[in-house]
Amino acid sequence: MITEGWQKFLTGMGTRSAEIYYHVTGEDAAQSIMDKGIEGSMQAGDRDYSYGEGTGEKRVYLFSSQDVAYIAAFSRPDADILGGAHPPFVFVKVDLSVMKPVPEVHDDMELPDFDAYYVIGDIPPKAVLDVESEDEVSDRLGGEEETYDEYPMNEEEEKLRVFEVQLTVKIHRVAGIDDTLTDIRSIPGVTIVSSVASQRSKGGFVSTIRVKFHPSKEAMTAQTYVKQILIPAINSREIPGCIVMKYIPRSLERL
Repeated sequence: MITEGWQKFLTGMGTRSAEIYYHVTGEDAAQSIMDKGIEGSMQAGDRDYSYGEGTGEKRVYLFSSQDVAYIAAFSRPDADILGGAHPPFVFVKVDLSVMKPVPEVHDDMELPDFDAYYVIGDIPPKAVLDVESEDEVSDRLGGEEETYDEYPMNEEEEKLRVFEVQLTVKIHRVAGIDDTLTDIRSIPGVTIVSSVASQRSKGGFVSTIRVKFHPSKEAMTAQTYVKQILIPAINSREIPGCIVMKYIPRSLERL
């Protein structure tokens, strides 16, 4: 009995029950996915080894929510965690429960902060619920692209172009929140960072932070700054022990 229980425990490690997940890939693959489903790969873009070597194993990588998929797509271009896909991206919503047999969903232990998973094999077209473009997801999750730059501004007005956004971050650091906020203040364009709410989590904290910033480039919108500069910088090695978990919907505003 003890042996059977231990075997069940080992079998269950690193897996979770099937439900709704999100896959991210390049826009050029959208039509093929709708027609043929998502084809698994034996080589992920961010790995220096082939997990299919000798076994023929193929994997499809997934994220637990659209928020997580969105943040991962725009925050780690250096790691190439999307299997070699490049922007513009599409976000594919899948329902694994319609597959027979229902596939096991495995934790990607190399990307724990991104709540990333994978299934072995292919995902058929019947399991694809929706395919959304980068612009569609960006508008819904992050607020519509700012239009403040549509009219000319003089130098004095440009200096006053300050915005605010809220992010949920996970901090893996013994020193706590204050040091992380100080590091985030060093990001070019950031003026003020404050913690709105925090709670202890395993190995650190989960905090909602408010970031005030001023895009240095006249033609850069606030949305572009958050997506291309702020989030990637927080998730980089420059801000150790911190990763963005969520871009608070509709929090972006001009002050």
